Amino acid sequence: MIRLRPYQEQALQVFQENGNRGIFDMATGTGKTFTSIACANAFYEDKKRQFLVILVPFLHLIPQWEENLGQLGILVNLEIANSRDSWRHKLRHLIFDFDHGYRNRVVIIGSYKSTNSDLFGELLDSLKLKQYGFLIADECHYLGSGSSTNLDVYKRLSGRLGLSATPKRWWDEDGTEKIFDLFDEIVFKYSLKRAIDNNFLTHYRYYPIQVTLDFEENQKYINLSNKISKLTVLKANSVRHDLDDRLKRLLLRRSRLLQSAVNKEGTFEKIFKQQAPDFSLVYCPDGEIEKYTSIVGNDLGVRVHTFDSKTPYGERTEILRQFAENKIQTLTAIKCLDEGVDVPATKTAYFISSTTNPRQFIQRRGRILRMDRKSGKITADIYDLIVVPDKEEMDISVARGMVKREMPRFHEFSQYADNEFEARKVIRPILADFNLDSYMDKSAWDIYEENKKEIEGL
Repeated sequence: MIRLRPYQEQALQVFQENGNRGIFDMATGTGKTFTSIACANAFYEDKKRQFLVILVPFLHLIPQWEENLGQLGILVNLEIANSRDSWRHKLRHLIFDFDHGYRNRVVIIGSYKSTNSDLFGELLDSLKLKQYGFLIADECHYLGSGSSTNLDVYKRLSGRLGLSATPKRWWDEDGTEKIFDLFDEIVFKYSLKRAIDNNFLTHYRYYPIQVTLDFEENQKYINLSNKISKLTVLKANSVRHDLDDRLKRLLLRRSRLLQSAVNKEGTFEKIFKQQAPDFSLVYCPDGEIEKYTSIVGNDLGVRVHTFDSKTPYGERTEILRQFAENKIQTLTAIKCLDEGVDVPATKTAYFISSTTNPRQFIQRRGRILRMDRKSGKITADIYDLIVVPDKEEMDISVARGMVKREMPRFHEFSQYADNEFEARKVIRPILADFNLDSYMDKSAWDIYEENKKEIEGL
């Protein structure tokens, strides 16, 4: 029996009122997993039958979901993971048994990668009793990817529930449309502020730290920005599809230039030495995790361990356990801690990687704000290295563009921080220098829409 909090009851109700379809936009730590299971259970109790398909972004989330389901007496019949030989025959038999009444409930769970095949789609589509089908898509924004193959099959399932605090895809209108076409709309939202105010997430302090590019990086940034501007104009007046790829490559190169700014190393080391190293999490730029691990471990003598895509799944639980016990003082990570991995012991986080994608930085903050009553954690600190231009060395229009890139993350992080006004004092002079005062209060999506209109105007 699931005992839901009042807001979870509300989420269940609006989902049912919307024909068992919708997206839950719920902050991490607010129980969206159990709320979604409650929705699936209510469907099963009403229909007396159910073919439940649960999709997750990473393999290591499958055991977490199985554990949550098991607590409620729901057994998983099949994992869709690894090689297809390990699941295709059993899936075919489960579908046969369900269609012929030998089973009233079937529960399968798989990763997006493992289920993203024609074989899985064909087998699921062979289910005759699709009126009893129910889809739960954890971090459903992944389904908007251009490589997703089975959306039409999922649309034929009667119940469809997407979970994501960031259902809109960044610079991917088509992908966003696919998500909302599948799940209909956001039917329930539980904000981060509400979660903090109600003590489901911890309070936090936010410290934006200014970093500048060196001379060589400055020149590279200017050259890339000029090429991007010219290509954007050319693309707006052309039907050539190759320009999209060229533009994406240039944007990626410029983004990586900011992420890997050489001055970040010394700035990070200085800040890190001033704080206690225990229960610290360092988000590193792509390809630089070893460098920052060496700074923390070799230069500063801290017990540190990497946590990235190369970390074997079998070792991850043990690493997180040692981190929670402070046997490992600091974790250095890249993207695999973005979603789904709980690191509630984290008390201090360092954002070196200057991501502009709201999905990434919102998810990363969510990893940090989990409550951890075992250690007595009541608050967290976030240090964010923000790259700002030197207007003496850079064309004003290019410099303004750089400031605009970094502001959405500042806006998102500062608005819910306990020291919001202190953080704003740091950024206000920078914005004033470039006549961008209004950007203090512009969200990532405000700037997204603004940039889109500028491009369309070309």
